[in-house]
Amino acid sequence: MAGLTQNKMPDFAREMSRLQLEATANPDGVPDVARIRRLASDLSEAEMEWRQMLTRMSLVDDFQSREYLKMVVAWTKRQGESLESVGVMMRWQADMMLAFADGKPPLPPPPGVDLEKLARQQQQQQEDGQANSMMGQLAAAQSVDAPPFLDGGAFDSPVVCEEYERLCRDHAGLVRLGESYGTFDAVGKLAFLEQLKAVEDRWDVFYSRFALLGALNPEFEQQTDAFLRSMGMDAEQFREILHEAHGLMQAEAETERLA
Repeated sequence: MAGLTQNKMPDFAREMSRLQLEATANPDGVPDVARIRRLASDLSEAEMEWRQMLTRMSLVDDFQSREYLKMVVAWTKRQGESLESVGVMMRWQADMMLAFADGKPPLPPPPGVDLEKLARQQQQQQEDGQANSMMGQLAAAQSVDAPPFLDGGAFDSPVVCEEYERLCRDHAGLVRLGESYGTFDAVGKLAFLEQLKAVEDRWDVFYSRFALLGALNPEFEQQTDAFLRSMGMDAEQFREILHEAHGLMQAEAETERLA
């Protein structure tokens, strides 16, 4: 997912915030037209790559790519938007900046666009220090590289070690199987989603037991919390969005099966 959408969107959000702050602090100042043109170009390129990336992700067979796409769909829906409306707004904002730089009158908003809602969203993004898309937020997200469990007494038990190794092995096997998800028929996709839920439930139980034992790695928890905060989410919201994404995939498979 590397590219303009990831690299430029966070920078664009920061640059727009600086530009607006400068305009507020010095309303009589001369706008930096070259800077505005550069921002418009960055946004236009990011929007183009946004569309290309969404198209690629919808066509690949790999489950994780499709899952991520559905998470973006669920996330944008929570913002009261759709993937199409996000692209329309990005194009309009880029065209607006270019019109301003050229001394032309403001362009009318696209049909159905609520300018007051847009202004509130932008204000909230500035206050939260967020980019204006889940793609941008993931690009700016903190990494998680600490192991989840402490290397302590819990793993002294052969039963615990065997369960952990089996869970890791089953999860890895499911990831490999998911690389061909797009080639499955509807029944196969539904079966895969059921297997995935079963593995997730097993991880939840395993993780909860280690939490009760006080055997979770504090560094892992801190990194996970920071990762989610950098995306503007908490653990519960992330789980909800993931659940919604899987629900969308299940609904698609059911529709395919009925057809």
